[in-house]
Amino acid sequence: MDDDLKPIADKALSWGVLDVRCIPTRSIVVAEWVRLKCRYGCPNYGRRLDCPPNEFTLDLTRRLLAEYRRALVLQLRRLARSQPEGSGLVHRVERELFLSQFYRAFAIGAGSCGECVDECVREAGRCPQPHRIRPAGESMGIDWFATLRNAGWDLRVLPDRQQAGGLPPSYSLVLVD
Repeated sequence: MDDDLKPIADKALSWGVLDVRCIPTRSIVVAEWVRLKCRYGCPNYGRRLDCPPNEFTLDLTRRLLAEYRRALVLQLRRLARSQPEGSGLVHRVERELFLSQFYRAFAIGAGSCGECVDECVREAGRCPQPHRIRPAGESMGIDWFATLRNAGWDLRVLPDRQQAGGLPPSYSLVLVD
């Protein structure tokens, strides 16, 4: 962990983040196939504004990542199948970075926004938490497996949850500087 980010990483761990790693943004993998998985297999495709086809193009994702040098990867406990524990934790880390003079800090989640359980109401202008919405990494084309392997995690596809010992963790990124 870079010395200037260690105090923030320590706070994140004290708040309940399971693990925090600092990676160069050049190790974040963006791939075309990721958005195909969204389109052909995710029930939220086209239903939520933070999901494809409503979000970033791959070119925009690559340009955004090129503007940053580092990112924090957060490993989070998952409370339910589709909901990580901590979009709140991710926002807290983003805010802590901002208050620590990393004014460009920007969070990227895994999976679609979980604020509206049944139906996204953002389109109708009734989003209950518009300041908390961040793009899903998948909608940006981020290959989580390759990126997390680049960060040192040994990830494998498991055929069932029992082999994982329950629900697997979730991951999010916070672009730093």
